[in-house]
Amino acid sequence: MTNGGTGVKGGSCGNDPEATGLPSTPAMAATFNRELNYEAGRILGEETRAFAHHVMLGPGMNLIRHPYGGRNYEYFSEDPYLTGILATEQVKGIQDQGVQAQLKHLAGNEQETERWTMGVQVPSQTMNELYMLPFEMTVKDADPASVMCSFPDVNGTYACDSSELLQDALRDNWGFDGYVMSDRRAIHDTVAAIKAGTNVELDWAPQYYTEEKIQDALDSGEVTEDDIDNLLRPRYIKMIEYGHMDEPYDEFLPEIVDPIANGASARKMAEEGSVLLKNDNDFLPLDGEPESIALIGLEWFAGEAKMSPRSIRDNNDNVNTPYTVTPQEGLENVIEELGYDTEVTYNDGRDPEAAAELAAESDVVLLMIGDNPHETVDRDTLGFPAIDLDEHKDRENYVEQEPLIEAVLEANAENTAVVLKTSGTVLMPWLDEVPAVLEAWFPGMEDGNAVANLLYGKVNPSGKLPMTFGATEREAAFATEVQFPGTRQDTGKTGGPGPYGDGSDQLIAQYTEGLEMGYRWYEANDVEPVFSFGHGLSYTTFEYNDLKVKKVRGEGNSNGKGNKSSLTGIEVSFTIKNTGDVAGKEAAQVYLTLPDEAGQPTKRLVNFEKVDLEPGESERVTVEINQADSNHPFSYFTPEEPDNLENWADGEWETVDGKYQVHVGGSSADTPLEKSVPLKFQTQ
Repeated sequence: MTNGGTGVKGGSCGNDPEATGLPSTPAMAATFNRELNYEAGRILGEETRAFAHHVMLGPGMNLIRHPYGGRNYEYFSEDPYLTGILATEQVKGIQDQGVQAQLKHLAGNEQETERWTMGVQVPSQTMNELYMLPFEMTVKDADPASVMCSFPDVNGTYACDSSELLQDALRDNWGFDGYVMSDRRAIHDTVAAIKAGTNVELDWAPQYYTEEKIQDALDSGEVTEDDIDNLLRPRYIKMIEYGHMDEPYDEFLPEIVDPIANGASARKMAEEGSVLLKNDNDFLPLDGEPESIALIGLEWFAGEAKMSPRSIRDNNDNVNTPYTVTPQEGLENVIEELGYDTEVTYNDGRDPEAAAELAAESDVVLLMIGDNPHETVDRDTLGFPAIDLDEHKDRENYVEQEPLIEAVLEANAENTAVVLKTSGTVLMPWLDEVPAVLEAWFPGMEDGNAVANLLYGKVNPSGKLPMTFGATEREAAFATEVQFPGTRQDTGKTGGPGPYGDGSDQLIAQYTEGLEMGYRWYEANDVEPVFSFGHGLSYTTFEYNDLKVKKVRGEGNSNGKGNKSSLTGIEVSFTIKNTGDVAGKEAAQVYLTLPDEAGQPTKRLVNFEKVDLEPGESERVTVEINQADSNHPFSYFTPEEPDNLENWADGEWETVDGKYQVHVGGSSADTPLEKSVPLKFQTQ
């Protein structure tokens, strides 16, 4: 097995292979492009196979509930539908290469603070409609070989010991037939884990699945031989299905990988995933007029290709790539290609005064700034942290970013384009001072080329935000300490940091916001974020027109006529026109508001389609939304016992008759096309 996400690194064979450095997962989500996510999976699967491994531990599918999450760069988005659709594509891409994918982390792993011992309390409806939904979609639509159970104590039972999670929901409700592996040190009880169906314990050496502990459980009668057989069987069946029993993976196969072709794919992903947040007075794209460009930022963000972290330390450790492209190299490549005569000068930002001097004397400033999240801890600021570039763990060696930002913008804000290389939301009190901001996430090994192509308009930005950018350090699902990182409760379980805690009371994060997470909170509470979910500018403009909603009926009759055919869904069609001067791509989003009786806070994303249009060109887009879709687009979850969190998986998806509102547009906050349609589904 090798760890996954944004490139193949480490694994059972120890030394890292050479592997493609893909952009971070939010960048992949921001593409709103199914094909590119399949291609990411294909690369991961192919390079896992080349590294003589059977299993890729990924993709990560927890929701970006709040911007502090230390592993948000491994997760897709705040929206369960977008996450589920794109994770499904990645899993298909991985498994089509003969490699098993492993969905992670099921469930409730939305923070890293005290991750080994902490607990989450999630209302039953919220658990099923938000946090479990992407996993349900991917299990049903991609048939993953395996799932990793998470660290947290989920509604009173640790995930890897929870039959509610691993039997009732995963196997019984969704029909999962693969195997479950624990996260490292995530099992807490041998018998409970066996009974729940945790097939494999992941660790350097067994802690709970030792011969002695299992023999004791057998001798006491708490566990039977059948229980052990039931754990082994699905693992072996998947190995047989994938041919892993027949073909030994006993040699590396670098010859099956084309690093240049994979690099070209990585560049396209970084280009389509970057989001143009702001572009006043068409400051971008750049042209040949500027004689001088100041490229300013710490080495991690402006001096080298910014890769997605692959370490539990904040040392920028990442995939071992065949090559990288620095920001300066990328800029100079494009400048030369376009025949311009512009000089790029790099300043590493260690001396804010010198950086400000360079900014003042330059025609254009490109300020590249970012954050440094990593596994095991959550972010402690939504600003731009100091970076330990020298890795001495001595505060005196940290290089500050905030004074650098202040100095550069004081010197030449009006000619500065800010390039963000972040895991997600950051606070930008200086936003009004600069004309342009591009969110490039962690672009991967083709960073320099991808970002330069966008800045110069060689590629038109088309990314859309997969999460909301809020305005303060505390709002939405992270408004209170109770919500994040939680408060201590006397649950009888040990809390504190580290795999076994320190004896303090358990830290419990309560999802008191319920369904009001991400854009749903902003919509429900009529709060305008800085940038909404789905937001993303282009160098052209798009116009939406002519929304039509047609009822779709079963039994081969989709014309909506006749009484014998039952309603199965709706067909939504609309026209998008490129009304600007350059070609561009637009990710059109379809949202649905359920009738009031469903008790939903606001609309929900139910489909999207990305179109590529020449200037003046129009395209008719048609998508279907079916009641049988794995995301339950027309339904809401009704718990059997709403006040009994321990039985959170028990309940039914219900569909109510009434008026459904269809919304179509370029972001969650910008849906110019809206139509109400009365729907009555026949329920069994």
